[in-house]
Amino acid sequence: MPGDDDPLNDAERIFQAYVASGGADAHELPRAAHHYRHALATLPSDHPRRLPVTANLMACLRALFLTSSDRIHLDDAITLGRHQLDQAGPAAQLPLAFHTSLAGVHNARFQYTEDPADLDATLDHLRTAADLAHDTEPGMLPALRSNLAFTLRLRYDTTRDPDNLTEAIDLARRAHRDAPAAVRPKTAYMLSSILMLRHRDFNDSTDLDDALHLATDVVDRTPQDHPEYSGYLAHLATLEVEHHRRTRDPHALERAAAHYERLLDLLDAAPAIRPVVIANWAQILETTGDTRFALVTRMLPELEAAAEEARGSAHRPGALTALARAHLAVHEIQGTADNLHTAIASADEAIATTPPEHPDHADHALVAAAARITRWADHGDHTDLDRAGTLLTGAANHPTAAPAVRIQAAHALITARTTAGDTAGADHAARQAVDLLPVVAWPGVPRFDQEFRLAQVADVSSDATAAVLAAGHHCGEAVEVNEAGRAVLWAHLLNQRTDLAAVGAAAPHLAAAMARVRRDLA
Repeated sequence: MPGDDDPLNDAERIFQAYVASGGADAHELPRAAHHYRHALATLPSDHPRRLPVTANLMACLRALFLTSSDRIHLDDAITLGRHQLDQAGPAAQLPLAFHTSLAGVHNARFQYTEDPADLDATLDHLRTAADLAHDTEPGMLPALRSNLAFTLRLRYDTTRDPDNLTEAIDLARRAHRDAPAAVRPKTAYMLSSILMLRHRDFNDSTDLDDALHLATDVVDRTPQDHPEYSGYLAHLATLEVEHHRRTRDPHALERAAAHYERLLDLLDAAPAIRPVVIANWAQILETTGDTRFALVTRMLPELEAAAEEARGSAHRPGALTALARAHLAVHEIQGTADNLHTAIASADEAIATTPPEHPDHADHALVAAAARITRWADHGDHTDLDRAGTLLTGAANHPTAAPAVRIQAAHALITARTTAGDTAGADHAARQAVDLLPVVAWPGVPRFDQEFRLAQVADVSSDATAAVLAAGHHCGEAVEVNEAGRAVLWAHLLNQRTDLAAVGAAAPHLAAAMARVRRDLA
């Protein structure tokens, strides 16, 4: 080997110190990268250390990107890796570390550019690494499977292919099962977060129960001074709120409120959790009394700062809507006009800065309408009631908004139109709300979840029936509207065979495809 290998040893020392420090000791990384490049320039193409040095240089360049956000480091690393792949040829068996390093830089670049090609490359190299580890380094399998699960979750966000999510959960379960005790909290958190995602998209209550059990165990076993503790606690708080939403268990909401109180205490020490806390805090507004008011008033400065920091970005409308909810909650408790004025101004700006076709436009409109109706109740200005009706009509008819949001808007519109004396408008909104019930409880989701979704909108049928009667229609027509709302599940049973066992016996591939379509449409 030409030259002295001391610089290479120095590079190894620097990089290992960076890894051991958890990323804190990064000031010497540029020197390590220089030494690695020099070694590659002097090592013969067939030298046995060439591939390990390339792997370490790619990892070093990824670390430099993490400390500088300069994408050129990732591009250089990927160019190096591809060059080595081309030199080695398709039949070559490259070291495990080479594939994990190249997967790492592709994944980092995907996070930066959201190019699906980088995500696919990440998956390819992680799968290859896992295959190699199975025979040569089985101790690395839990970490590799966990990374694969995370990458498949990202791919699901892009493709919405439920098979990606199913595979991610399977890999995360296996990673958690085989993980050493020291990293089991991290693998449990990974599994819990993916289960929560599947629950949100496909409404399987078993996923929520499993996710909550894992998250509770993680928080119980993690010391409060652990650097990941605040993130684990934020995740658990979100799950407790979702558990309350589904079961109406008051203890779940009390636990969630306690977790958020603790998170607010941790914000200064763990600023990285601020976006998570701000994004989810509003769900705690379902609490009542002094605890609710204390939480809202503590969050107001954080929400105001978040809205200001998001100025000019795509996150601004969501931050403004969260701020509007908080000010509206304070007004409901204290009756302060300034809070109501700020709620309306914030919600109006959120609507104005969100493209009309975006699904979130309907969410923003719901909050803006609630604020306008509140001001109408205080001052009696029918301009506010008319504006609320316009907002709710748009949300109820929004083509890409979630069915639950649309039916909530249609239900509120019944009340708004009735209050304004517009019986014909209330009648139209009533029929629209009832028509949305079968969409909310789509037959492709489990029966328990259909029942839960319908329980969330249980008052729609009775309010719709009252609106139809108030509009002067015959009582028989009102009965039809009422029965259409009450008999959603019965109509599903009459109109469709949900058991695919017979289809599965005759054509398994067709049954699997039908099940996948059901999940997608749910």
